[in-house]
Amino acid sequence: MSRVLARVITLFVVFAAAPPAVSAQEVEPEATTPAPQAVEAPAEQADDDRSALTDPEEEALDALAAEVASGLRCPVCRNQSIVESNADLSREMQAVVRDRLAAGETPEQIEAYFVSRYGEWILLRPQARGINLLVYGLPLVVLVLGFFLARNRLRKWASTGSDGVAAHGPADLAAEDEQWLREAIREG
Repeated sequence: MSRVLARVITLFVVFAAAPPAVSAQEVEPEATTPAPQAVEAPAEQADDDRSALTDPEEEALDALAAEVASGLRCPVCRNQSIVESNADLSREMQAVVRDRLAAGETPEQIEAYFVSRYGEWILLRPQARGINLLVYGLPLVVLVLGFFLARNRLRKWASTGSDGVAAHGPADLAAEDEQWLREAIREG
């Protein structure tokens, strides 16, 4: 019985591993498929085809585009610039920034374009005007007020004695308090 089982397993393995039979109708002649041919670019196109790696003007344009794009907020992501974001919309916005810079627009005009489309929220650095002045001025005001408050507290602390009692002269004490103090000194 074990010999029969061994033969069945051997036959199964042989047929399972054998490649499928292919009929003559399924085989297509290789001559009918065209060979791929290399397409050569004209010599004048090769000279005009510059990249940011070889052209300093393209490199400068990319750097300026990245600088402008780093100041624009991605509408999809949370507090990321369109340079940091991987969203498709931010990539499209980067392309718009680069195209507009290539067309000769200034960074201020590009920011104004995006502000007109999305509102001032699109700017990562708010403009210093109107209510936005609080963003720039309030930290300075808090710092100055904190300085004066700390100075006044230090002056009060310096004018008090080590035990927290004000260092006043004997003229400031009431008659009762002065008499009690003299008795406490005599007893001690």
